[in-house]
Amino acid sequence: MVNESAQGAADVMCPGCGGTTVRTVEQTSGERTAGGKADWRTDGKPERGSLADRLAVSPGATDSFDSVMHFLEGMVLTALGVGLAYTGVQQDKPLYMIGGVLLAVLLFVGTIVVIRGEARERADVPRGESRAERLWRAGYYCSGCESVFCPDGSQWQGTLTPEQFKMLMWTEAGYADRLAHDDKAKDATVPAEALPRTGGPHRHV
Repeated sequence: MVNESAQGAADVMCPGCGGTTVRTVEQTSGERTAGGKADWRTDGKPERGSLADRLAVSPGATDSFDSVMHFLEGMVLTALGVGLAYTGVQQDKPLYMIGGVLLAVLLFVGTIVVIRGEARERADVPRGESRAERLWRAGYYCSGCESVFCPDGSQWQGTLTPEQFKMLMWTEAGYADRLAHDDKAKDATVPAEALPRTGGPHRHV
């Protein structure tokens, strides 16, 4: 019997274990924005290692307000370095002056690098969103064998672990470099035979 909670999963059977207790990945992830747009985030990020995190459609990105706060914090620390250098000049202490200048420069450059990185992350997520969601919406999750599959095989064939699915989806969307902080997904390998010979995801995974 098909799980009644798995709306839209009628007659869908897991190719791995033959089970019918399946739900779409979208339903399994469970989070939606008020406007109905898919969003894996709860209050910024799902709990690390949770199923929602393992099936996340896209990586999180620092919002603009947080970036502004990071910039202000960096400037305050940079000012402290400038103050230390100024004290060295006033008190004729070369070590204070040199140390303060170096500290100020390092903090200023570090702050700019962080802010630019956060801005790049915010731009990268929307660019790959449509490609990621194409795979995300095509996927079904089987709770019996904890695998993800595409019923018609149009996007990939057979079953994948959540980590393999995340690797496939994020690579296709251009988020592969963001997997470096995911201890499980970063080492996942999508079997070549799982990918369709024509169409679907690029064969670079």
